Amino acid sequence: MRREEPAPGPVAVPIRWWRLRPWSRNHLMRPSDRIEATLILLTAAVVLLLIPVAAAFGTATHTRLEQQAQALRAGFHQVPAVLLEDIYLAPDTPEYSILPAGTQNTARARWTTPGGDHVAAAPTDTPAQAGQTITISVDADGNLTGPIPDSRENTVLAVTAACGLWTLTAGAILLLAALAHRLFTRNRLRHWAHEWKQFDTPPT
Repeated sequence: MRREEPAPGPVAVPIRWWRLRPWSRNHLMRPSDRIEATLILLTAAVVLLLIPVAAAFGTATHTRLEQQAQALRAGFHQVPAVLLEDIYLAPDTPEYSILPAGTQNTARARWTTPGGDHVAAAPTDTPAQAGQTITISVDADGNLTGPIPDSRENTVLAVTAACGLWTLTAGAILLLAALAHRLFTRNRLRHWAHEWKQFDTPPT
């Protein structure tokens, strides 16, 4: 009795991709198959090369943001300001207990600079009452300034910019590669259908 050989199992994906390498000596590979394989290799190489490019872009973005923040800090200075109204609810009220940590609110305050007195809504993250003194940042003209991003915020922005650049660029390249793969597949199926049709046609 003849012993039956076991059916071949599925080929692993890495092995299948290795067999489709452009320089393969497989005579069954068409020129279009080799072109498609070369395109896939180039796509993978470009996507990987985009990683250091995105990292360099993120580093440059972080450096620029830090320089901008340092320039803003150099042009600002802190002065005391007297509150003209209360900030926040009273700490012993139930509403105060549900405020998120670090939440800022504003109240009218007055401060004095060499250019004169100023009155504006000043932000703070701590509860205070009218008459208390807080410290605010003003520019050279004595006008109230907004918050200056710290190093952590600049880092988050730089990382976001780097990841966004890599995602958009790599996504566009992968989309083009997927479209090319679909065109190659349709062309391959069309050739196969034509060859099967010729194979089924009886000789004249």
